This record gives sequence, C-alpha cells and structure tokens, in this order.
Amino acid sequence: MISIPFSGSKRNRYKEVKQIIQDNGYKKVYEAFGGSAVLSVNLFREGLVERAVINDYDRLFDLYPAYLDIKDTLIQKCLEAGFIKSNKRLNATQRAYLQSMIATIDEKYWRLLANNFVFSGKQTGSLKPLYFTYFHNDITTDKQREYLQTVQQMERVSMDYKAFLKQYFKDFDDTTMIILDPPYMNSTQKAYDNRYFFGLSATLQMLQMVKEMQVDFIFFNMIERDVIEVLKVFGFQDFEVSTRRITQTSTSSREDCLAYVRNHF
Repeated sequence: MISIPFSGSKRNRYKEVKQIIQDNGYKKVYEAFGGSAVLSVNLFREGLVERAVINDYDRLFDLYPAYLDIKDTLIQKCLEAGFIKSNKRLNATQRAYLQSMIATIDEKYWRLLANNFVFSGKQTGSLKPLYFTYFHNDITTDKQREYLQTVQQMERVSMDYKAFLKQYFKDFDDTTMIILDPPYMNSTQKAYDNRYFFGLSATLQMLQMVKEMQVDFIFFNMIERDVIEVLKVFGFQDFEVSTRRITQTSTSSREDCLAYVRNHF
C-alpha cells in the first residue's frame, strides 16, 4: 500500500475497503470527496478495480508536481544550513531562516509544506510563516512521487460532489461502489473547501441523493450511533458498520466509523 502525508486515517481503513471490494465483485469506484484519494489510488494500483474516478475538488494534485520540487529545494537548503530532523522545535536562528524562505513561496503551497515544518496541531487553512517552526516527518519525496504517478494514470476531475455524482450516474451499475468521505457532521472542523459549512443538513442531503441513485456506497463519518441513526432515517436496512478509535493528541481520541451500505431495492 502507498500513501502520502495527507491521507490521514483513511490509510488505516484500506484493508477493510479492499475486502469489501473483493468479496462483492465491485469493478468501478467513484470517490466523491477525493482528498488524497488513498483508497481509490490503492485499489486501482493493485488492479482490484477496472475504473477509479476521483473528485479532486480542491485540486490537490494540480499543485503536487510543483510542491514536490519546492519541498526538495527547501529540504536541501535546510540540510545545508545544518538542520537536523527532530520532533523538537527549531532554535530561534533556524526558525528565522526557515520562515524567511517560506515567505518567498506562494501561499497555496503552504498547507502542503506544513507536514514537514509546522506543528501538527495547527490548522492548515490559516497558516502564517511564523507557524513554520519544525523540521520533521519524511523529508524525502520518492514515495510521494510514486503516488503521484498512480494518480496521473487515473481519471480525475474537480467539481462539487453533487455535480460529480450527477455526471457519472449514467455509468453506475451493480459493479459500482461510491466512496463518501465528507467533512464529519460531528466534527468541529466542518469546512468544505475552506468555504462551506458541511454539517448535519448537508450530510442528510448527500444521503438522500445517493439513496435515489440506488448504488452501493461506503460512508465515513465520526460517531457510530449517529451514523446508524441517519442511515435508518433514510430507510437503509442492509448495512454494516466498523468503528475504530483514532488518536488525535496524546490525551484525546475520537471514533471513526465506516458504513458499508447495500443500496439496491
């Protein structure tokens, strides 16, 4: 399995999703909220599906080639300046040097560079150069370039999830699986492309839409009992849930629920 720093907890659910795909003979996967698209990327890479379409809504992979080159250059300059990879904060001189370089880079790349230079607790939607105070995590780009090569072999679009589902609806059949990983309705971080609130109402609208399409889907959200309740509201009866606890900080964790819904009537 391959992943990138932005794959989050979904990389840990790949084995479950892979088993669902294999056991039920799905051949086409459509990931409506792409993000890193780690599930679709690996299903396609392993030849488990014949078609994988990802909705790269925030155009992450448009930025990726240039980002990787920028990262390589930045890492090299840091190493030449004597930086040592560590989980500890850089000293004042090193922070000033790093921040001066970050200030010269287009802001659209900052959220990608944050993985190596920003404390993990900072929100990437409102970064400033002064937040760049670390030199940690994987400082190479080989694995990310391998991942990008797979993405470039796949079908990739960028549109609102509703438009995405409507566009590909004509291709849906009994071998189709939709993957829905929207902003979690129970989360305090509900921004959709850093602009739109995606809470309970938006989640219900999404589920109504996929119900009418009568296509099987995998639905990720946070709290298991809430996921079960909203599925029952729409009359879904044939579904399975699998929930794990995800570590957020050294003192807190949260539920991460996967629901596999058979949506044929």
